[in-house]
Amino acid sequence: MTHSNILAIGAGRMGRGIAHMFAYAGHPVTLLDVKARDDDGFRQLAAAARAEIEASLMFLSASGFISPAQVTAALQLVRVQPRAGAAEALGAADVIIEAAPETRQAKQAALELAGHHARSDVIITSTTSSMLVTELQQWVAQPERFLNTHFLNPAYLIPLVEVSPSPATTARVVAAVSALFEAIGKTPVRCSASPGYIIPRLQSLLMAEACRMVAEGVATPAEIDKAITHGFGPRYGALGVMEFIDWGGVDILYHAGHYLAKALDSPRHAPPEEVTKMMEDGRKGLRAGRGYYDFRDMDVDAWQQEKLTRFVTLLGSLGQIPKPGV
Repeated sequence: MTHSNILAIGAGRMGRGIAHMFAYAGHPVTLLDVKARDDDGFRQLAAAARAEIEASLMFLSASGFISPAQVTAALQLVRVQPRAGAAEALGAADVIIEAAPETRQAKQAALELAGHHARSDVIITSTTSSMLVTELQQWVAQPERFLNTHFLNPAYLIPLVEVSPSPATTARVVAAVSALFEAIGKTPVRCSASPGYIIPRLQSLLMAEACRMVAEGVATPAEIDKAITHGFGPRYGALGVMEFIDWGGVDILYHAGHYLAKALDSPRHAPPEEVTKMMEDGRKGLRAGRGYYDFRDMDVDAWQQEKLTRFVTLLGSLGQIPKPGV
């Protein structure tokens, strides 16, 4: 198996997470520190980066997912390079992942540096959590080879990678990046250039509503967290939110959403027009044969059994299935 040379621009938390996950999969990885430091400052930074990567690998080793010998082998694949070696390191990279601080100035400097020294066939991505690929591509030489790849922290553990190309990004680049992530055990999900991507956009609403409930005295922070870890979280770990809408019924979302919008005086809780149209068209979910998914040619019993098995397995691993009393 051929392993690509991966380079992460930025040796902070995200860069270290990227180094961990690619070295874990057997890829040589370079962490390029682009901040101006003296020799002592760089040595301290490099030591801290390697120590953090080693600690996360050792955590997985203690959990039985990788042997101590494999930890050593993975660490040997990680190199930390100072800014003075940027030209050489970038020129040798097969894939460049920008992981600079979340400011326009830092992103611009990193992407322009990458474009200046990278080979013309090298794919360049950004890990930005807030900026759009259509904003950042202006600083990339050959924007057709550029896209956003948004990780969730801790990057070495969370499987999801939100892949966000621009209209200029070629299909070949999107396919190549997705295949690379799949090969190291990640789950790439494609989304358009839209603020918040998928998860941050959903998550921001959830967190804001949880904070409102605390402020309103609906429940304590501890009770809300218990509700999430014992209900909301496991449910959506087994069944996607759109699948859940279809499983329960689009009509339930329609009626409950309108009730909450009125009761809470919150237009954001009202279902969108698409849901109203689905109701009018009879696409009310699983029971109707169509909702957001089309179940008409599916083995619905097998699908439901698969989802319930996943749910039981997940709850069992969390110790949340009660012991029988009979």
